Amino acid sequence: MPVLFDLQEDGPLHEYDTEPGLDGHRQWLVTGYDEAIEILADANRFSSMRPVDDEADRAWLPGILQSYDPPDHTRLRRTVTRANTARRIEGLRPGVEEIVEDCLDDLESMGSPVDFVRNAAWPIPALIACDFLGVPRDDRAELSRMFRESRESRVPRQRNLSGLGIVDYARKLAARERRDPGPGVIGGIVREHGDEVADEELAGLVEGIMIGAVEQMASQLAIAVLLLVAHPAQMALLHERPELVDSATEEVFRYASIVETPSPRTALVDTRLAGRDIHAGDVLTCSILAGNRARGDRFDITRENLDHIAFGHGVHYCIGAPLARLQMRVALPAVVRRFPSLRLAVPEEDLRFKPGKPAPFAVEELPVEW
Repeated sequence: MPVLFDLQEDGPLHEYDTEPGLDGHRQWLVTGYDEAIEILADANRFSSMRPVDDEADRAWLPGILQSYDPPDHTRLRRTVTRANTARRIEGLRPGVEEIVEDCLDDLESMGSPVDFVRNAAWPIPALIACDFLGVPRDDRAELSRMFRESRESRVPRQRNLSGLGIVDYARKLAARERRDPGPGVIGGIVREHGDEVADEELAGLVEGIMIGAVEQMASQLAIAVLLLVAHPAQMALLHERPELVDSATEEVFRYASIVETPSPRTALVDTRLAGRDIHAGDVLTCSILAGNRARGDRFDITRENLDHIAFGHGVHYCIGAPLARLQMRVALPAVVRRFPSLRLAVPEEDLRFKPGKPAPFAVEELPVEW
């Protein structure tokens, strides 16, 4: 964060070294909130598709929404929009509450100290995602294991094998739902939009939803708890005033933006931004974290100005935002209600974070006690 703050003092737009293959086009890091909003909102001037010299070399996965521009993005996004309406997601609340309470029961039964990441932050979103997608119960334990090991295993081969296992399972689930649509969101896509979505696109949609609903939400939940135990006055306030859960949820998303940067945008036309000349072909990477922190660098669950871009903006606004918000609105008050004396079991400086990720946005282990 100090580096980002230093950059922001120099302005909202920063040129950095150009990578090979960009044919001399410049790369820009965008740290300003307003500038990020402008870029993410304008699909006519800025494309989310990676620039390549030969279209055959384009490295995008079918069905991964972030890899598409309109009109294909519009077509695919429409297939999942109905399943992610606020009303439908709110209807999932009883099941989400049951999963959260069951996982916290398991956590409590283990006794403290215990690793919150492994024993709560992973299983809660994994089980919720399985319900949402329609993953058969017999497959859930194995799928959850693969997700955890693909990110947590210290053995590179195991991480790779688990990652490939997730991709393979996504394809199998998509094929199964294509043959026999179930009650989950994937079955709904097949029933309502089957002719509009190719098999490989359906598999990509499954994979993309899995990653967002499990991996990113697991990281977000772990960080939310870390923020609360690192700010005990804020945790006590949420315990005393559970009606603050909505603002607390938005503050967690704003303050600790899990998706540090959305897919880079490529300028489609020459334009001017923040007083700088941007040429067609230039690549702009928006720092969601810098933009959000520019609106306040203190963690405050009573914050009234809750505008943020943690879920992106524009046509690529995160389709899973309603489900993410529901999980956090259920989990946060449950944690502080059941464990009001929750605290770190190790000094904060001894916490372990995933290599290559800025703390505290990729906490590897979170030992807690109560």
